[in-house]
Amino acid sequence: MTSSPAHSNRMGRGLDVLALACIILIACSLRPAASSLGPVLSEVQGAFALADWQTGLLTALPGLIFAICGFIAVPVLKRLGLFRSLLISCVLIAVGVGSRALVESWVSFAGLTVVALAGMSIGNVILPVFVKARFPTRTSLGATAFTVSLGLGSMLPAFLTAPIAGHFDNWRAGLGVWALVPVCALVTWIVLKLARSVPSLDPSVQDTHEAAPPRRHIFTSSKARYMAMFFGLQSVNAYVQFGWLPQVYRDAGLDPILAGLMLTIVTLGGIPGGFLAPQIVMRSILPRFFLVSFSVSAVGGYLGLLLMPAAMPLLWAILLGYGGFAFPAALALITGRTHDVAITARTSAFVQSSGYVLAAIGPLVVGGLLGFSGGWTVPLWFMVGVSTLMGVTGFLAASPGTVDDELAPAGARGGSAGIRGGSADVRGGMPGQK
Repeated sequence: MTSSPAHSNRMGRGLDVLALACIILIACSLRPAASSLGPVLSEVQGAFALADWQTGLLTALPGLIFAICGFIAVPVLKRLGLFRSLLISCVLIAVGVGSRALVESWVSFAGLTVVALAGMSIGNVILPVFVKARFPTRTSLGATAFTVSLGLGSMLPAFLTAPIAGHFDNWRAGLGVWALVPVCALVTWIVLKLARSVPSLDPSVQDTHEAAPPRRHIFTSSKARYMAMFFGLQSVNAYVQFGWLPQVYRDAGLDPILAGLMLTIVTLGGIPGGFLAPQIVMRSILPRFFLVSFSVSAVGGYLGLLLMPAAMPLLWAILLGYGGFAFPAALALITGRTHDVAITARTSAFVQSSGYVLAAIGPLVVGGLLGFSGGWTVPLWFMVGVSTLMGVTGFLAASPGTVDDELAPAGARGGSAGIRGGSADVRGGMPGQK
């Protein structure tokens, strides 16, 4: 956070380590509700006798809830403050993930999944605020912990859910065990508060973004629209893979553990991608070439799954994993193709919110196509089309110029200082909110 928080909190090396532990545990809590479902999706579908559209709805929920609840995170932060906001996030995740493993009806399962995803959505937006407020002079340290932990929160459930379910011979155990992560995050967060090491944000910092001068709607910028489409299309890839990829492999003849391992390999790409893709964009290292290469790699992965899924499953997973570098690249575009912080904030809100709408629709469409066609051929061709469009929009979004330039005729720039502690930092300041 570039504006200074009110640091009445205690500092020190031991407390810094505890604060980093909070960042790691909370960030690791922000993905399992989504990434743990895919490896046991077949068992969940059988247990609740779900139709394909119902299964598709479950896989579409992450993007839908992220799109809706992302709008309420900043008002929650302003009203409740940093500590209580992240406290609520951890509680919602723990309750949703833990309780959905116990219920006997599909409606309850879906409803509790929504509860967990709402907590994840709030945490997605607010945790970067804590990172910047708690480590104002070492933001890269907190950002690295945040980004890597998000990757681990996606990868470990994808890898371990099926083995845990197999060990206990119960898919509920495979899903419910991930409630331990937000519970540990909650305990650590409370301890940090009791140690008086959670910063209190200056109310004026939280509210000043409302004083920013009116501007043309961000939708009038073609670059912002391309960025939103690129973000949305890469999100479709991510959430279709979270929800459906293990099932694709299982239907091709792989056992559940190996199918879950393939998803783990795909999500593992988020860790090096979190380091490399933003550098490509921010340092202008052939950004359009690399963004198109992410698309080509994803297309290759889906074509492999379409033509010979069981022949070289590892290769297809690696190709899809490299295609997943598009996510941190999409976030880097938000800051790399804007200058004024107020424009960065508005671009981030527009790109992420509209993008997550696409992320919600994509898995639902895949579920519908699967039910309509009775096989994976049509859904996988759909994903080839999505990945191709991702490359086209990425090429256009990464072109020279900025969103500021396209909005400049609406009036003079300025007024950026007031928003630095508001939604710019909340929504667009850090990588890692997939």
